[in-house]
Amino acid sequence: MSENKSQYMWPATWKKPYVYGSEGAVSCNNVYATRAGLEILYQGGNAFDAAAAVSLALAVVEPHHSGIGGGCFSLLYSASTQKIEALDARGIAPKNADNDLFLQNGEVQDEWKDVSGKSVAIPGLYKAIDTILKKYGTMGLKQVSEPAIRYAKNGFGVSFTGSITSDDDSVHRKCSLSKDFCHLYLKADGSSYQFGEQMKNPELGNLLEAISSGGVEKFYTGTIAKKIVDAINARGGIFTLEDLAEYSPKFRTPIHTSYRGYEVVAFAPPSGGCALLEMLNILENYDLKNMGHNSAQSIHTIAEAMKLGFADRSVAMGDPDFVKVNTEHILSKEYAAKRSSHIDADHAKEFAPASGIGVKDYPGNTSHFVVMDRDGNTVSQTQTVRDWFGCGIVVPGCGFILNNAMSDFSAKEGTLTSQGLTYGNANCIKGGKTPLSSMSPTIVFKDRKPFLAIGAAGGPRIITGTLQGILNAVDFGMMPEQLVRMPFITCLTKAQGLELESGISEDTRNLLKAKDHKIVAVPKGLALSSMLNCVMYRDGQFYPCATERVDGCGGALMPDGHILLDGICQEELGK
Repeated sequence: MSENKSQYMWPATWKKPYVYGSEGAVSCNNVYATRAGLEILYQGGNAFDAAAAVSLALAVVEPHHSGIGGGCFSLLYSASTQKIEALDARGIAPKNADNDLFLQNGEVQDEWKDVSGKSVAIPGLYKAIDTILKKYGTMGLKQVSEPAIRYAKNGFGVSFTGSITSDDDSVHRKCSLSKDFCHLYLKADGSSYQFGEQMKNPELGNLLEAISSGGVEKFYTGTIAKKIVDAINARGGIFTLEDLAEYSPKFRTPIHTSYRGYEVVAFAPPSGGCALLEMLNILENYDLKNMGHNSAQSIHTIAEAMKLGFADRSVAMGDPDFVKVNTEHILSKEYAAKRSSHIDADHAKEFAPASGIGVKDYPGNTSHFVVMDRDGNTVSQTQTVRDWFGCGIVVPGCGFILNNAMSDFSAKEGTLTSQGLTYGNANCIKGGKTPLSSMSPTIVFKDRKPFLAIGAAGGPRIITGTLQGILNAVDFGMMPEQLVRMPFITCLTKAQGLELESGISEDTRNLLKAKDHKIVAVPKGLALSSMLNCVMYRDGQFYPCATERVDGCGGALMPDGHILLDGICQEELGK
């Protein structure tokens, strides 16, 4: 018997190993979609090809969050040109929409905002995919659609979040309004799908297959377009065939700022990117690292910056094609210094210009994903149907639901959206206009190369969650598996309160109370709806990580053709 026998000790707390690889990476909120993107990278596609595959796969496996009946914001970095573009395909109001769309006798009709045909914005996702592929891709629509078609026809395991949405009251309401909805998303006996059970959507599979061969225009014109318009208008909508046929996504100029030597590039209004960058500019005036991560002083400072950013957003933001948005002023370092001067180190203050902002009861939706390839091409994209399963209107025989993105407009100045936000006249309804959104796809550059591509799902908490992810990386030097999984905070107004996740000490909470914060404690075992996804590039390796708050999955491609899926499994593609 060897006298030098080694002894192996199991770790006291077992955690999945994090993923990294040199050939590219994907992070999103569903393992099937992550695998779809890696499959395309393995086949020789670039990040833009892989992003198209991820986007379509999510439309199949995560219909409660996003799909071809919705839209997206895409932030696109081309390594060959070293340029970044922002593609707005969130969807716009139909031509006949006006400021009285949701009003009856001067009062807002919540039913119209949430589940009627009036709530539907023109779906932009398919046009975005087509635009990205034609401008940046190396593959055709047919090839990148193959994984999504396969999942739709052959089946996929229902995600955990996909299973729990069936218990939501809003989903029950959508079931009651539509037999087609029940046909698609419930089992034959009327019960809901449980985690891991196999689900198919052959109608959607057939539609994706037809469009992959015939082109995206098949969705926006002809028979399919007529079905979409008829389904919307049967529930009170005001769509025309021209609304679909004439729709085109818009390239917007990205916005950017510097933060402690890094360049942070975000999506321009009407996204949440302007508020995000304003918060970073304010916080650059403070030594967060020296304060300590999630210390009482750093939390207080970050919370005050959040409130200032949301206060400005509520009155100043709108579609820049329709209202003047002075982003240059709002994102200036001088303005940030002026706003930071309002922060009292010892006392929480109220900055909201209007009452009633409150996000704590909103569950959070949307899908965010990130793709980086070995050449440095990068895509950070957030896509949505807005609420769980959008407005619940199913296009008969086509296998998908439509969005209710029109609800993000100001139905009436000062009234609450279903996400608990209030907006002014800058975000009023008008035909052809894009509603405000919290979606904030972001790319952080170091030495002029992508360092961190990041974004989130979660309604208004997208902005606050993405902010903290960047702070965790830059100020506190965290790797993705750390920065995504730290306890998060959210604070939009003093009256709403400071939301704190479990993991922040009682002493810290008491110190924050002493600063006059209204503490809203998130119970242990629950989390705020800040569902981050990111990929970091450093030292020749890609490090993807996805939130554990939902069914997140980071995946990396290895030189030998193997893929790693968030420490869960390893498999060789193509065999």
